[in-house]
Amino acid sequence: MKKLWNKVTRRLLFVALILAGAAVAIQSSIVSKQVTTELVYVTSDNLPPFSLVEGKLVQRKVVKSEVPEDAIRDLNELEGKPLVTTEIGIPKGIPVSKSMLIPAKDSKYGESLELKDGAMFVGVRTDQVKSAGDMIKPGTVADAYVYIKGADRQPSKLITPADDPLLKGLLIKDRQNQNGYEPQREGTGNQNPIPAIAVVETNNPAVAAALIHYQEEGEIYFTPTGVNIENEVNAAQSPDEVYLLPSGTESPDQ
Repeated sequence: MKKLWNKVTRRLLFVALILAGAAVAIQSSIVSKQVTTELVYVTSDNLPPFSLVEGKLVQRKVVKSEVPEDAIRDLNELEGKPLVTTEIGIPKGIPVSKSMLIPAKDSKYGESLELKDGAMFVGVRTDQVKSAGDMIKPGTVADAYVYIKGADRQPSKLITPADDPLLKGLLIKDRQNQNGYEPQREGTGNQNPIPAIAVVETNNPAVAAALIHYQEEGEIYFTPTGVNIENEVNAAQSPDEVYLLPSGTESPDQ
């Protein structure tokens, strides 16, 4: 018996006990993940590709084995940005992870995906002078003043928000340079850091019509009056030409 119980057999037994303990721990972890639940956010319905997820996520207890590492456990993790599903979409009841979502502006439909309740975007020609030195950052609320140059015996004319209330409280959704990109500072690789278009959002067709008309008659100057980070709005652009006013997008499988 002593011959069997030697240094080698003791070492082998010790290794065997360690391996057995590890196996039990692994098995216990697997079982735990299959029965232990975690509170995460899942989809309340089937979400087609490029669907806004705002208001479509609900909390549910899900077994840990089904919870992805980057699962959304707190809506604050979404940082208040308008997010949409990728081109794959998300089935109902699936735990939502950050990798399943992208900012609406980065999708192939862009910020038009955010439009709802009759809202639309309108582009208004601008520059650093007419946009208060590029103070019209996204989320800025501004009033618009229209300068119409005189001709022949017609004197020049200035139309203010007091003259036309449709020019008041316009929400600047975005601004772009002449290449269609967001203006950036010099040296950042952008070809043109000067704004050329102010994108205004509105859900009032009369506002859009007014800005279109005034833009063709004269020049529109923006005077920032405050900031509105939420999507509450006003907007516009032109006759005798065709203007495209994005008013939403339809999901590819609708």
